[in-house]
Amino acid sequence: MVLLAVLLATVQSGVQWGCTHALHNVFRDAQPPAQLQREVRVSSARNQWVGAQIVLRSPTAERVQDVECSPLQRQVGKGTVPASAFWYAFVEYHRVNKNSTATPAEELVRKAPADFPDGLLEQRAIDLQPEQNQPIYVQWRVPTSAPAGDYRGTATIRLQNGVLKVPVHLTVYNLTFPQRTRLKVTIWMNDGALARHQGVEYLSEGFWQVLQRTARLMRQHHQNTIWTPWSLTRAVRREDGKVSYDFGHFDRWVETFLKEGFEVIELHHVGGREHGQWEDKNFVAWPLRCRNEKTAQDEWLPVEEWLPALQEHLREKGWLSRMLLHVADEPIEVNVDSWKQLSERVHRLAPNLRRVDAIHVPNLEGYLEVWVPQLNFLAQWFEQFQQVRGQGAELWFYVAWLPQGQFPNRLIDCPLIKTRVMHWLNHLTDTTGFLHWGYNFWDAPFDEQLAPGDNWIVYPGKDAPRSSLRYEAMREGIEDYEYLCLLEGRAQQAAKRLKLTDFDAKAWAKSYTRLVAPGYTTYTRNPERLYTVRDAVARAIESLQHRTLPLLAWQKGREGEQVTIEGVTLPGAKVYCGNATATANSDGRFVLKVARAEGGMVILEVRHLRTRNRLPVAVP
Repeated sequence: MVLLAVLLATVQSGVQWGCTHALHNVFRDAQPPAQLQREVRVSSARNQWVGAQIVLRSPTAERVQDVECSPLQRQVGKGTVPASAFWYAFVEYHRVNKNSTATPAEELVRKAPADFPDGLLEQRAIDLQPEQNQPIYVQWRVPTSAPAGDYRGTATIRLQNGVLKVPVHLTVYNLTFPQRTRLKVTIWMNDGALARHQGVEYLSEGFWQVLQRTARLMRQHHQNTIWTPWSLTRAVRREDGKVSYDFGHFDRWVETFLKEGFEVIELHHVGGREHGQWEDKNFVAWPLRCRNEKTAQDEWLPVEEWLPALQEHLREKGWLSRMLLHVADEPIEVNVDSWKQLSERVHRLAPNLRRVDAIHVPNLEGYLEVWVPQLNFLAQWFEQFQQVRGQGAELWFYVAWLPQGQFPNRLIDCPLIKTRVMHWLNHLTDTTGFLHWGYNFWDAPFDEQLAPGDNWIVYPGKDAPRSSLRYEAMREGIEDYEYLCLLEGRAQQAAKRLKLTDFDAKAWAKSYTRLVAPGYTTYTRNPERLYTVRDAVARAIESLQHRTLPLLAWQKGREGEQVTIEGVTLPGAKVYCGNATATANSDGRFVLKVARAEGGMVILEVRHLRTRNRLPVAVP
């Protein structure tokens, strides 16, 4: 059982409370440890959301009536994060009767059957059950105008029989998070399930309103690629025998997501397995329903008719460059030849549409523009995938109910860090996209058909789907990826200013990535480690933005526990690391030999005249 890192405090009602980070799976019966955390502690760039948890435990029945937070005041200088930046949700528990079948016990957060924390409730008040933990997920949206620094304030929890005052400490980095993240992210949404569970008629005005709110939630969690059913197209065979197409619903779908900031439209599979069985040898193309005006009956248009018409419509709308087209899902060895034939057929019919697919085989050169291997297959055939990327293909990865074992995944019975760390693997492997099939497949059994949490990552809500701890962990993982990309970009700029011609900014940034995720299965299981490295990445970005006193340094070698650090700064500047000191030569170069610090990082400080700069250096 993961111990709960909380502070115990008591009000007249006897309610205990404590604080922990957002990656903590807090179970109802978890006991607090001896070492206590005394406040909510979070850190963030400007224009970023950051979350944590406050955990309550009452000896008797009690009710939480409301939660609010004061404005957070900057401790040095002017600056405020307003009360309106605060949001909270009570964490919901979900019964899981069966664990993921291919995950060893040591990789599970708890053995089933058990109640697992995940969904975030919309209700503003909740009844506390005696001697059971109730986490509250708390979140702040840091304004773009907030100056860097430490901010403090108080979260107030109003109970039926008392009030809890929880200190809040927010650190704002001297960094503004970009509006657009660069990782391509898609989670397939079931439009029929969305309509049914949100209580609206499919394609009614109510449905389009729900879809817009859902698109907004997706964008808030950095999804920028949307699964789009081409079957929204309506076809009619007129009395004269010619076919006309009505793209009204299709266009409204696309426009709904484009207006919310989506960048890529991902068209549904053109075909699939002939009999729906995994080892079917043949893939077939799906037809499009067409209403015959003369007979008043439905007929079916072959792909040779409808796909070229769709491509031409996309050209007229100016959307071709945004489009990806799925051929057929997950080809394997027994049917890959048939899949290739279908891919060639599709490409002849719509040569301007880039093809994308989730795949289980490596030898598809010439048949795909965007390759999406399952994560374990990415690991297995990485060198081959690297070669096709070198030939111009784009490389993503995906997970579903597999892989399990020691691989990360977003399953509900796995620690939350596994959901977040997947996107550190995006950076490690230079994969530029992530795909998952299960956004809201709410009609499938939660833990019987596949694996718990595979089917969905959001829950039906009042006006739109509602988030979960896993969805927030995924969002923050995508943001970690963006931090690492920003670090690489800042390093390239610093190297150019310092006239370094032999510096590999990508490899340098990955030295930080490897402190969290050195490999597909060897990533850290310790959230504190991830938070520490993510903080170091943010501090390194800040350092590289320093215009007056530039500093760039890297590990050159290691002998035992002694690490050789090389770097460049201003000529004559003094560089310090613990007891080690160096003076930059006339070219700004310096060398330091230092003891390797626990955690794989050392902190360098450079001083010149009255100016200082500090850089965390990864020494994995």
